[in-house]
Parts: sequence; C-alpha cells; structure tokens
Amino acid sequence: MIKEKISDIIKERIRISDETQDNWDYGIEQCWKKYVDILSADIEKSIDFFLHDCTDEEFYWLSEAFEEIADKAQSKNLISTWRSRLATVTSENYCRENFISKEMRQHVDYTEYVRSIEQEINYAEEKIGE
Repeated sequence: MIKEKISDIIKERIRISDETQDNWDYGIEQCWKKYVDILSADIEKSIDFFLHDCTDEEFYWLSEAFEEIADKAQSKNLISTWRSRLATVTSENYCRENFISKEMRQHVDYTEYVRSIEQEINYAEEKIGE
C-alpha cells in the first residue's frame, strides 16, 4: 500500500520538477506533505518499505523530506533504516540512466547521491528528541 502511494507521489514530484525547473514549487511542497503523512503514520510499515520496496530514485526524492518525517515520527529506528538503505547503494549498482527524472539522469552522479542523502539523514537525526 505504501509503495503504490509513494510511487504515485514521486512521479508527480518528478513531473513538477522537470516541467517547472523549480524545486520550491507549491506542488512540490504538497508532495512533501504527503510523504510526511504517509511515512510517519506507521513506522514499521515505513521501515519495511525503505528496506524492501523503495527504489534508489524514490529514496533520493524522499530524502528531501527526511527532517520533517523524523520530526513527526520521532523514530531512531527510522534513522537507522535510512542509513542501512543508503549503504545498499554502491557505485557498482548505481545506474542513473534508469532514473525517470531528467534532473537525476543529468546531474546526480553517485557521489552527489550519497552526499545529499547522507546530509539529509544527518539533519533528520537532529530532529529526534532524547
């Protein structure tokens, strides 16, 4: 269930980004809100999604909302899951030619991918209370 919902939202997010060339578009904000609501509603299902169903491209786009998801979910397990999921992406299996997004195909190489997601995870971790 999460997979289908997230997949549809990601496709919409990519469409908006590719059409507007604007990553601060109102429609993108709405996509982020949907990510947050879905992924913070049931942490165990979200963890399962990230570990088993989330594509590399989905993971990249979802990472832009990690801070908000972490703030709402307050789950250290989710942070740990994101780190584990990122570790599965290696330079050998990273294939940006398979991405839907023009932006990712053209501008997000393996190094940028890892750096960006790692940074988002670090920011998200700061949102988890003790």
